[in-house]
Amino acid sequence: MNKFIVFLVMGLFPLLAKSQLNNLTGSPYSLFGIGVSTNSNIGKNSALGKLGYALGSDFLINNANPASYGGLGEHAFLFDFGFLAELSSISDRSNDEARLASNFSNFAIASSITPRSSFGLSLVPYTNVGYSLLGIESNIEGSLDRFTSNLFGSGALNDFRFSYGNLVTEQLRLGVNFSYLFGLITESEIVNVRSGLMTTSTLNVQEQSNYNGFRMGLGLQYDIHPKLSLGWTVNLPTVLSGKQDRTVGKTLDGSRAPVENETDLDISSFSLPMEVGTGILLKANKKLNLNLDYSIRLWNATDQEDNVGEFTDQYVFGFGAEYIADDTSYKYWQRINLRAGFNYDTGYLKVSDNNIGSYGITAGIGFPLGLNSKSMVNIGFAQTNRGSTEGILVEERVNTVNINVSLKDFWFFKRKIN
Repeated sequence: MNKFIVFLVMGLFPLLAKSQLNNLTGSPYSLFGIGVSTNSNIGKNSALGKLGYALGSDFLINNANPASYGGLGEHAFLFDFGFLAELSSISDRSNDEARLASNFSNFAIASSITPRSSFGLSLVPYTNVGYSLLGIESNIEGSLDRFTSNLFGSGALNDFRFSYGNLVTEQLRLGVNFSYLFGLITESEIVNVRSGLMTTSTLNVQEQSNYNGFRMGLGLQYDIHPKLSLGWTVNLPTVLSGKQDRTVGKTLDGSRAPVENETDLDISSFSLPMEVGTGILLKANKKLNLNLDYSIRLWNATDQEDNVGEFTDQYVFGFGAEYIADDTSYKYWQRINLRAGFNYDTGYLKVSDNNIGSYGITAGIGFPLGLNSKSMVNIGFAQTNRGSTEGILVEERVNTVNINVSLKDFWFFKRKIN
């Protein structure tokens, strides 16, 4: 069985990596920067306010803090894969529009190295791009003719991460992670030039931008009491380099002709800021766990601009609660995990003096896959509001469903029969 899992992981990885290049959002705000932050998550975190810096990885993979891998335990192997569906409703002052996006959302494994150390590999989206802006009309300067522009964007920036955690003492866990960030963002523009009611020419522009870069992160978790744990993380700033392929074609009087075809063009790099996070886990009693998290992303220090808005420091708050009636009970319903949370994100982009922030509620349920098994099917739901109808902005209401299968097994474990 262990060999089967290894071969399955190796065989599925190229497919999952390719599927991550497809968009997992329909947000118009993914037009800015390198897209919107992903709603994907591993295990139960998506239902607990989307963070979890102080959560452990004894039963489920916690990618929010590499130090959590130090608590995985001996001979353990964890495997997690997920699916995400996102239904969004976009409103301005006069119109409403619904959009649906879905795809594989994550892939992760974790395994013990020694009784006090473990490693993990994961592939998750970092940001998502998926927008369409139709019917943008303007006059051609010095003429009565008009042109109509339609913009389409898709893609994702992905995070392929190696994490390592060590149990230094029974209370202290330290961790480090190394990420390879990569992705393809495609933007297509179709420009129709009209004279009166007739379309006289069409211009097709397609740009494919590839970004990649490496990033390092550190983590720490400390149990100051059997019922109280603290967590800290820091992700160092980095710069993503970019290359672009650009194709331009024109249609005039029904005849198509190429205008431009260039590859490997140098484009502006994109800077990711330093991120600092801290969290608290309170085990209120045997049935209830509470987590409170806060992070800051220092976008002002990147000193970069967007054509539409300006980058600003981002603050994220998360709260989560998990209730388990009795995880050792023979009654199945008492072993079901119930989760709920809240998340508030100030956003990293300011347009017309308005921050593109978001807030939302989360909920979830975990179904155990056996009486003595720690494997689980996790279903998380989030309802998020982003933006507003002020000025040129739109308000976006997003309903997200995450489904994760989290499996735990034991390797190199001999059963002794007397």
